[in-house]
Amino acid sequence: MINVVVELYHISELISTFIYEKIIKRGENVYKKFAELLEKREVTAYRVSKETGIPANTFTDWKTGRSKPKFDKLMALAKYFEVPVEYFAESKETEDS
Repeated sequence: MINVVVELYHISELISTFIYEKIIKRGENVYKKFAELLEKREVTAYRVSKETGIPANTFTDWKTGRSKPKFDKLMALAKYFEVPVEYFAESKETEDS
């Protein structure tokens, strides 16, 4: 039983790594997706910052390309907006299909 749990954990880690790498390759897209969620949910980046603990300047850094999102931050945003973390990896082409 322990081996099964360990294997599931490793599989989960591999999937998380794969998703994260896919998201990071679309770095500029992450902020756009974040901005879309802000607009759709009618909240400000400041409010999201306060409620998630993610510094507001982090979002600015993503927008300007100074930094790329870390997986823990994306997970926090996905949880906050109630979307799967894969949402940040989707492209317009994927959504339109």
